[in-house]
Amino acid sequence: MISNQVSAWRQKRENGKGIRKAHLARRLGVSRSYITRLEQGKIQPSAEVMFRIAEYFGCKIEDVFQYTKVEAAK
Repeated sequence: MISNQVSAWRQKRENGKGIRKAHLARRLGVSRSYITRLEQGKIQPSAEVMFRIAEYFGCKIEDVFQYTKVEAAK
């Protein structure tokens, strides 16, 4: 499972004022609802979207996204 810190990164951008979901969505070429669902952990982003987000924030992918191994049910 991939968790993320997109909301935290989004809120600390632009001189502490944060950036709006709609602005980030436009810059990434996705919908605002996609950003909402991503921040809520309801969807898993593609590798392409993860790269675009990291590039937008000027950081490494692992600064925004974390992989957590999920054990299979027995």
